[in-house]
Amino acid sequence: MSLVISLVLLGLGIGQRTIWAPPESIVSQLDTATDSQILVIPGTTMNAHDGRQSVVITGDGPITAVVGREHDVLGWVGETAHAVAGIDESDALTLTEQSGSSDAVPQLAGSDMWIEEHAGEGEVSFSIDLPVGYSIAIAGEPGTAAPADVRVEWPFDAKTPLFGPLITAGLVFLALALVLFLLALRRHRRRRGPQRRSHRELTRAERRALVRDAREGTPRGAVGPAQGAIEAPTADAGATGASDAVIAPDAVDAPDSSQAATDATDEPQTDATTDRSRGTAERTAAPTGRRRFGMIALPIVAVVALTGCGPQYWPSGPSTPAATEEPTPTSLEDTLPPVALTENQFDRVLEETRTVTAAADEARDLEQVSTRVGGAVLDARTTNYEVRGLNGEVEPLPGIPDGDVQLILPQQTEVWPRTVMAVVAWQDEARAQSALVFEQADARADYRLVYQTTLASGVQLPAVASPTIGAASLPGDTPLLQRRPTEITDAYADLLLRGDASEFAAWFREDGDTLRADLGRAAKDELIQRPEFALSVLEWGAAGDAPAPLMLVTNEGGALLATSFNETVRVTPKEEGVEISTSGAAASLAGVQETTAGIETTYQIQVLFAVPPADAPEGTQIQVVGYSQALLDANEVGQ
Repeated sequence: MSLVISLVLLGLGIGQRTIWAPPESIVSQLDTATDSQILVIPGTTMNAHDGRQSVVITGDGPITAVVGREHDVLGWVGETAHAVAGIDESDALTLTEQSGSSDAVPQLAGSDMWIEEHAGEGEVSFSIDLPVGYSIAIAGEPGTAAPADVRVEWPFDAKTPLFGPLITAGLVFLALALVLFLLALRRHRRRRGPQRRSHRELTRAERRALVRDAREGTPRGAVGPAQGAIEAPTADAGATGASDAVIAPDAVDAPDSSQAATDATDEPQTDATTDRSRGTAERTAAPTGRRRFGMIALPIVAVVALTGCGPQYWPSGPSTPAATEEPTPTSLEDTLPPVALTENQFDRVLEETRTVTAAADEARDLEQVSTRVGGAVLDARTTNYEVRGLNGEVEPLPGIPDGDVQLILPQQTEVWPRTVMAVVAWQDEARAQSALVFEQADARADYRLVYQTTLASGVQLPAVASPTIGAASLPGDTPLLQRRPTEITDAYADLLLRGDASEFAAWFREDGDTLRADLGRAAKDELIQRPEFALSVLEWGAAGDAPAPLMLVTNEGGALLATSFNETVRVTPKEEGVEISTSGAAASLAGVQETTAGIETTYQIQVLFAVPPADAPEGTQIQVVGYSQALLDANEVGQ
């Protein structure tokens, strides 16, 4: 019966993993059509089940699917009408339409914010382990409805809670059946042992006679009846002989008396014989005992091994409902806004900027370079392209550094515009590192390089946060800095014009300020004293309003502030009849090489400042950590 029960239980257990096994995956299908141009699948939907997700999107024409952080995806979607995919209790995908603008959206692919991009014709499929906080955006051809034939598949952890108990119980009953079988076999062998004839027990007198004969020296052969041979009496035999002949056969049936006689006459031989018999018995019993132990131990070991199987093979208690309150942040990153760009994203932005700028600089393609360059950097390149078109001997502006990234400081933000600062080296180690400032004007725009300055030698940048934490930005009129950012640009421009006579001279640290050394009041006065300007009048001034600076906070509460301003220099004759000569880029822009009216030239100056916090120790000053200069315009005076 135990064997039958064991086979039934084992069969049911195996069936749990074969014919009755649950499916290996969970599939959610979306068949509802949508009129929206964008379909968004949030991370909460993609994580409705555990495991890596497989996504298949089918439709007519081109299909694009991108993966990005949720706030980036929603920022790109903006006010556009879109559909959001959810999942119901039956694991089917459902759509929730979000109203908004129906204007045609641009191409979904190509944004700097996307982590992954997948594109295809008629069908797109990919696998991803999408964490919560990220989303998938799907679009078809621009201006058309998004494909809504979407299938998401998760691997299913096929739990069979009855498999473990059934197999365990089956093995237990199998072990019990084997034990019962071995016990029955042992009992059967004992019952069918040799059946011998019962012998009469010797009397006490007969046993004493045998012992006495043994002591008197009767040969062991005389006890031959113990060996099964009875000697016939001879003619000379007396009464005693006759008596021996009668008693001797009884000795065959008296092994105890015979053995006693043998022990008395030959004890050493008996011990050796006994030892050999015991050894043979032990050797015979040992293999049998091991076989029996192995037959019993096998199911026991199987049961013990099965108890170590995964929890999916055993019933589990009722699950504890998840807490409804918000999770407590466990790190600094969890309490701060996300960074504008990750390191991998910045690497792509930098490489794209290098490639586009190099090609545009060679071809003097202003439209192409404007896709990756903006602000002060674009203004400088616009002039350079124009000058090089007029004068082929003019050198192009320095390109984007081609070395390793030394520092990345992205802004902490979920809104736009966004800022990222970086320090990048050149492969030529003799060249100084450059500080690059990128800005993304809105969610659908690319990051553009707006400031590029050369770091001053010997000047140390203040400590900043890691790229995963980033830094906050500050408004232009913030009181958290030693000086208001909107005042710093004009104050430094005045310092370059007036030198120590400027009322703002005490704001800025002179030690290590290479910009003041190259273009400050002292350098200007030295230029005036040159012989070639003996008959000329040189005048400097500020031109136009400076753009709003970009800044990111440093670790000690200060800020790195990038800004630019324009400075003009006018050269006019001291007296009538004196001609002013010019050459190079300025002559090409002005259209003259000599003039009696004079030449006015405009230069752009980009500066990167390290601004102390408002509570900095007394005497702490603003430090210039890098700058660059470029020609913007040149005209004949009066023209």
